[in-house]
Amino acid sequence: MTIRDRVTTLVAELPKEPQYPTQGATVFVDLQRREIARGYTPIRVVKTLLAGRGANMYYLHRLLDESLHPLHPDVPLIFGSGVLTGIVPSAARGNATSWSPESGVIMDSNAGDHFPSFIRMNGIDHIVLFGEAAGWTLLRVKAGGIEFLDATPYVGLDNIDLRDRIPHDFGGTWARDLAMVNVTRAGENQVLTSAIMAGPKACYARGGPGAKMGSLKVKAILVQGQTRDFETAQPYKGYNRTIAQKLLETSVVKHALKTVGTPFLYKPSRMLGAMGTKNNQETTWTDKLDSDNITPYRPGMAGCFRCPVNCRPLNELNQDPQDKYGRGDGPEYVTLGKFGPNVGIDRIESVIRLNNICNDLGLDTASTGSTIAWAMELYQRGLLTQKETGGLDLAWGNADVVEQLLFGMSRREGFGNALADGTRAVEKGHFPNEALRYRMAVKGLMQSDPHDARILKAFALGLAVATRGMDHLRNRVTLEINARINDDPAFKERLYGAPVSAAPNSYAQKEVAVRACENIYAVGDSVGMCRFTTKLFNSPSLPGLEEFSAQIQNVSGLTFSVDELNNVGHNIMGVERMINHRLGVRRADDTLPERWFDEPIQVGSYKGEKIDRGEFDAMLTRFYEVSNLTPEGVPVDSWRQQLQQVLG
Repeated sequence: MTIRDRVTTLVAELPKEPQYPTQGATVFVDLQRREIARGYTPIRVVKTLLAGRGANMYYLHRLLDESLHPLHPDVPLIFGSGVLTGIVPSAARGNATSWSPESGVIMDSNAGDHFPSFIRMNGIDHIVLFGEAAGWTLLRVKAGGIEFLDATPYVGLDNIDLRDRIPHDFGGTWARDLAMVNVTRAGENQVLTSAIMAGPKACYARGGPGAKMGSLKVKAILVQGQTRDFETAQPYKGYNRTIAQKLLETSVVKHALKTVGTPFLYKPSRMLGAMGTKNNQETTWTDKLDSDNITPYRPGMAGCFRCPVNCRPLNELNQDPQDKYGRGDGPEYVTLGKFGPNVGIDRIESVIRLNNICNDLGLDTASTGSTIAWAMELYQRGLLTQKETGGLDLAWGNADVVEQLLFGMSRREGFGNALADGTRAVEKGHFPNEALRYRMAVKGLMQSDPHDARILKAFALGLAVATRGMDHLRNRVTLEINARINDDPAFKERLYGAPVSAAPNSYAQKEVAVRACENIYAVGDSVGMCRFTTKLFNSPSLPGLEEFSAQIQNVSGLTFSVDELNNVGHNIMGVERMINHRLGVRRADDTLPERWFDEPIQVGSYKGEKIDRGEFDAMLTRFYEVSNLTPEGVPVDSWRQQLQQVLG
C-alpha cells in the first residue's frame, strides 16, 4: 500500500468538522501531485492522546511503512500544535514527527517561536507532508489555505539570509504577521544533524528533521496573515493571568530563566562534577563559561509567542554590520555545554560565535557538538588521523577548526561529509568499528544535553528509556539533586505519586520518578507547553496537570481529570514504543553508553560514581513493570489492544 493509499483510507475515516471549540484541521499535503486533503483528529484520539506530539503519533502510526527507509518520500513528515498552543501563556510549541534518518527510531522534535501558534490561527492543528516535490517548493499558508510556490530563488540560502529575503519578497513583519519553518543548505544536503529552523534560533532539531524536510524538497512553510483570537468554550483569559503570575513568581523563572536564560544550569552541573567534558572523558570544566560571563554580551532577552517569561538570551559580540555572526540568539545551556566543555573550548566568545554559526547553518547543536567531540576523541586516540580529516587538527579546544567543520558539515565537503552522517559515521564507513565504543548515544541519537548522568541514577534511566533516543527532554528528573525535596520524603512522595529514595545516586524507586516525568512531559508536549515552564522539569511549583486540566476545559470544553491526563501521557509513551517496536527497538536498546558503565567519574563529592550494570538492569525491569510494559519494553497485550482500537 502506497502512502497515498494510506492517506486516502485515513482521510475517509476522519471527521469533516471540528470535534471541539478551537480544534483545527489536519491538512495532508501531497507534494508530488500538489493535492491537499483535510480532516479532523477523531475525538477518541484526542481523549487518548490529545493533539501536538500525541496526535502526531496517531498519524505516524497510521501512515508509516517500516519496510522503506527514513528519507523515502512515502515516509511522512508531520507538524502538530498542542491543544493550548497560541492561547495559554508559555504554550507556544509544536512537534515535528517522522522516522529519524539520524537515529533510525522515532523522530519527534519540539519547537516554539511563532510557527506552531500561527498555523493554529489559520485553523490548522497538523500538517502532514509526503511525496517528493518535482522541484524545490515553498508552501504558503494564508487565510487557512495552502499554496505551492516555487522555492528555486531560495535554494542555497541559510537561515539569516533566507529570513532577510522573505519579508522583502512577501511583505509583512516577523512575529507580527509572518512565521516560518525552513531548511538551510544542511537540510538541502540531507545532513543527518540538520534542523528545521523555526526562527532565528528556535528549531525542530533532534533526529535530523532538516534532512527529512529536505528529502521532500520543501524549502519552507511560510504562514502569512494577521493573528486572531480563538473562539473558546468558555472565558479563559482570567485564568491565563493566573498562570502567567504563577510562572513569573516561581523562583527558577524569576531569578534564572527570565534574567539569564538556560545557561544558569552550567554552573551547578560543573560544580557537581556532572558536566560532560571532552566527550564525557571528564566531568567538570572552567568557570569562565558560567552565565555571568555571558552578561557583557547579552543586550536583552527574547521569547516565544505570548510567553511572559522571555527566556532566550540575545547576544552581541560586536557591532560590525559586516560580521553576520557578531550577534544572534542564544546560546542555550545545551549549546554552551556542547561547544564549550565537550569540545574543550574555554572562551565564552568562541562559544557564542559557534552558536550563531549553527543557528545560521541550521545544525542541531546537541548532535553536531557531540559528533565533533566524538571525532576529537577518536583523533586523540589515533583512530582518526589527519589523513582522514583532510589535514585538520582535531585537538581539543581548537575553535577555528570547529568552525571549519561546521561549514564543511553543512555543505558535505571534506571531512565535514563524514561528520554530516552523525551517529551513522561508522555504518557509512567514515569511522572504524572501534569508534562505537566512544559514541555517546542511545538508540542512535547523541545525548541531547551536557549533563553527565553517572551520579543521578533517575536521570540516567530517563536517558536510557527515552523513546526518541538519548534525550533529557522526554523525562529529565533533575529535581533529584534538590535538597529541599530530598529532605522532605512526604513532599517527594506527593510529587511523584509514590516513595522515591532521597539519595541522588541510589537506584531505589527511581523508576517511579521517571514514569511521573515521562507522563507530564508528554502531556506538556501535547498541549503545547514549554518544558522549562512545566512542573517537575526544574521546579515543583510550575504549572502541571492541574492547570492543564482546567485550561483544556476552558478553551476546548473537553473534560480531563488529573488522573486522566496522567494516563494520556502514559498512552503517548505506549504508542511511541509500539512504533519503535515496528522499527526494531528492543530491551537491549534501552541502555546507556559503555563509558558510563565502565568508567567512574574522577571529581567532586560523588567521585567514583558510575552505573552498575546489575543495578541498572533491575531498575529497568522495575520501570517496565510500573509502566505496564512487557520484559521487552512494549505495552502488555491488554493495553496494546486498547491502544490499537483507538488508533484504528
